[in-house]
Amino acid sequence: MKRWLLAALILLLPLASASTSLHLEWELGEPTDVEHRYVEHFPNQMMQCTECDATNDGDVVVNWWRHSETTGSDWPDDDANLRAGTNGIELNETDSLINGNGEDTRQHLVDLTGTLSVRSDYEDQYYFVANLSFSPQVELRDDALMQILFIETDATDQHGREVPHLVRDMTSDAGFFTSANKTSAVDVEVSYEHLFAAGVELSEDAYGWRVVFIVLGAEDNTTGQPGVISMYETTVPTSTEDLTVLDHLPPLAMIIVAAFIIGSVIRGSLNQEQGLPEIRALWKDSKDPVVLVEILAKKKLITTEGCEAIAPWSMRGGAKRAKIEPGQALTFEVRLKKWHRQGLLIQLKMDVEGLGGWTQNIRLPGRKDEERSVEVEA
Repeated sequence: MKRWLLAALILLLPLASASTSLHLEWELGEPTDVEHRYVEHFPNQMMQCTECDATNDGDVVVNWWRHSETTGSDWPDDDANLRAGTNGIELNETDSLINGNGEDTRQHLVDLTGTLSVRSDYEDQYYFVANLSFSPQVELRDDALMQILFIETDATDQHGREVPHLVRDMTSDAGFFTSANKTSAVDVEVSYEHLFAAGVELSEDAYGWRVVFIVLGAEDNTTGQPGVISMYETTVPTSTEDLTVLDHLPPLAMIIVAAFIIGSVIRGSLNQEQGLPEIRALWKDSKDPVVLVEILAKKKLITTEGCEAIAPWSMRGGAKRAKIEPGQALTFEVRLKKWHRQGLLIQLKMDVEGLGGWTQNIRLPGRKDEERSVEVEA
């Protein structure tokens, strides 16, 4: 048996140098001061924003582009149309959104800590990893949502249009606990294919990329539109100075592989101990928009508290409250009123026995011929 194990290790050695390489790694850092507003602009196809609000020094400003279909621009617009639709901003309108809810002031109610990294499995194919801890300071409403935005400081499309602080991509699939002082491990990986489609280039030589973490929500038992309750911004490093670089070091590649495997086993073990559910969602093959959702309970009793589709999508009826015993699975349908071109965002609300409330955000493409699996990040 030992000989077989030795032979297997020898066979793995040539693969070591092709394993995951860690190119850049840095800490998330401190939150953006609450005195600095989060300002989202929605300009028209002429890059004008006549109805947009004036900004102040220190504001974190982003621009959403929604007009690629009518202009032939190579800038992505799916996330922008989803964000505008969620806030009732029509395509022929220009507008600004302050702090997510139109309020001039905001609170800091969620602490984020952890590391960010740029990695690659293959040469020149870079992807993004965030290993974070999510800690609410107060009890949050179930509609809390975390967005990760990839922003190009100075963007130019193939026709020569220029827009500053362009949102290239928005990711919001992370799940977390909403209970006060209950920390969730939030591990997010944004694939090379996903970033490439959005025009995001995170190589060591790429300049002008920012990543902004936005938590939208509100304190429990409050009413009104959710606003920004946490904001962190960081710039993707453009130099390997003072950073861990493991490229072109084959002797260390096996260590990376081993650490990755061990880390995966440990995370899987912790997730099972905590009893967090596994979730899968996909479009049903039907004429009407119907999503099939499957929830697999692990070691804890799971109680579903319902779900909500974010505008412009709306549900036809509601999801019934149900209990899922440990080791059991539940499959149910979420029926929607009509198809939309924008991607679908569903907030699935659950209670995990002994751990409290849990909100899982599920995103699916707007076209019914595509399907995507969603797994709880924790």
